[in-house]
Amino acid sequence: MKKIECIIHSEKLKDVTDALKGVGIGGMTVSEVRGFGVQTTRPDSFLFVHKVKLEIYAKDKQVKEIISTILMQCSTGKMGDGKIAVIPLDDCVRVRTGERKNKAIL
Repeated sequence: MKKIECIIHSEKLKDVTDALKGVGIGGMTVSEVRGFGVQTTRPDSFLFVHKVKLEIYAKDKQVKEIISTILMQCSTGKMGDGKIAVIPLDDCVRVRTGERKNKAIL
């Protein structure tokens, strides 16, 4: 199991959400975030760029397709397109049922 964290432009959210539903993700969490990368030289508050952060729990076999889908929807080739991080996930528990691991993801 993996946790995929992705920072993208907010205007890409609907397109990437629709595309990810099409590849069968079990759900995702979206947060509004602000930050800066190499395109800025100082983190003054007015330089923080507004973006969205997606968090997706996925089975190992889904990761490549999820990343490919995000890249297809969000890549413009310009600086600031975002980042994708894949993080190992030791366990996941569905609070309502107590199901664990892959059963809790989908």
